[in-house]
Amino acid sequence: MIESNQEIIVELPIDKVMELFQKQEYFKEWQKGLVSFKNITPLIGQVGSKREMKIKLAGTSITMEEEILKTDLPHAWEAVYRSKGVRNFQYNRFRESEITTSTSTKKVTIWNSRSIFKFTGFMRLIARSKPDLFQKQTISFMKDFKTFAENHTDRSE
Repeated sequence: MIESNQEIIVELPIDKVMELFQKQEYFKEWQKGLVSFKNITPLIGQVGSKREMKIKLAGTSITMEEEILKTDLPHAWEAVYRSKGVRNFQYNRFRESEITTSTSTKKVTIWNSRSIFKFTGFMRLIARSKPDLFQKQTISFMKDFKTFAENHTDRSE
């Protein structure tokens, strides 16, 4: 088992962060390696909903299933990702804060993410030999989301 805790500040109010975080059409813009996804349950984005995802990661193609375990947005979102030999539990917490400078005050979103990776079979050996491969994955997605969100412009505005 590998556990990782990460935190990042997205310089946007929580309502804007949630709008971008939830929209499926933006997933490929901030989830590096995402080739495709398909909703496999009728409900989308709710507890119990599932999505199949194809991801190119570390030079290989992986198919995984995402199942949403908890949604209490804008404050919490939890899911489990299952692929051959790996289960990745994601516990995400969001809270809004303010940053004050000498000239202004702006709202930001603090995103805390806890990841627990559990392994079976051959993946146990991979995890033991390269634990940083799994630990760095979460913060990489978080940084990519931050970059995407802070630079996103709504074309309808």
